[in-house]
Amino acid sequence: MKTNNMADATKVLILVATVIVVCVLCAVGFKMVNEGKSSVNASTNNFNNMTSQYSDIDLAIYDGANVQGSEVTNLIRNAIESKDYLSIRVKTKAAKNYKDYNYEFVEPDNSGAGSSGIKYALLDDYIGTDADSQLESDKAEKEYINPSAQFAGKVYKDANGIIICIEFTQI
Repeated sequence: MKTNNMADATKVLILVATVIVVCVLCAVGFKMVNEGKSSVNASTNNFNNMTSQYSDIDLAIYDGANVQGSEVTNLIRNAIESKDYLSIRVKTKAAKNYKDYNYEFVEPDNSGAGSSGIKYALLDDYIGTDADSQLESDKAEKEYINPSAQFAGKVYKDANGIIICIEFTQI
């Protein structure tokens, strides 16, 4: 029968070293898991913020953009048909004032203006119900939107960052 020449003290030292290595590996593993969780949470928050910012991207593209009258009329028709809570204001060269479609927009006073040049407040402070739901089809009318005319767009948002009005001015 073979005998092991390793002393008992050496066996104890190897056992202690093994336990220490296992503890260090477990501590490193737990630390990596916790860092991974915080990274995932931070990334999830960033993703949610980006999603909320781009939820109205199809409307936000009109801010500062020049579009044709045909696109303006299509936007008005779509907003009316889908019953969006959105006001669309149009001012032609012949008209002195803006004409509201779908919903009436009450322009904010710019004394507390935000970065986009509008005062943020509650949605109901700016949206009324007295607006036209029909486009002008008579070319002789001042509010007629010429399909080939160019319009400059401007977007208004409420305190929650939701687009409540798109304003078009003929250029």
